[in-house]
Amino acid sequence: MEFLEIEAKDKKYIKQIIEIEKEAFGLNGGVDEWILKPMIRYGKVFVLVIENNVIGIAEYMRDFDGDEIFLYGFSIKKEYRKCGYGKKLLEESIKVFRENKIKKIGLTVSLENKEAIKLYKKMGFKMEEMLKDEYGKGIDRLYLGREI
Repeated sequence: MEFLEIEAKDKKYIKQIIEIEKEAFGLNGGVDEWILKPMIRYGKVFVLVIENNVIGIAEYMRDFDGDEIFLYGFSIKKEYRKCGYGKKLLEESIKVFRENKIKKIGLTVSLENKEAIKLYKKMGFKMEEMLKDEYGKGIDRLYLGREI
């Protein structure tokens, strides 16, 4: 297994990332090439790869007003879930950000996504805010944060 930072030239991985995004988020929330390329160039996109196949993705954006990074998207391919890969992806990301003097990671998660919430809490994230109607009426999110 490899932990890689994706670059804009990594076309084979970009296609795989988009497919995993569709699997995880469907039409609402998954990134396409129009969002992913700027995210790669101006944020950070990390993947876990096994035998040239992307199995997990973490997409981050920087908060320009502070020392915080925002986990925009996070997904593990279905057949690799509950095997410790999500934890590994977060741990490796945190190492990179710690080396770059980032002080905090924030993220939002659906209240219904119990497995993700469980992982984030296990990794030291704490609920900081309930975001009512964050993505439209009735689409609430939890904002979780973790100091690094």
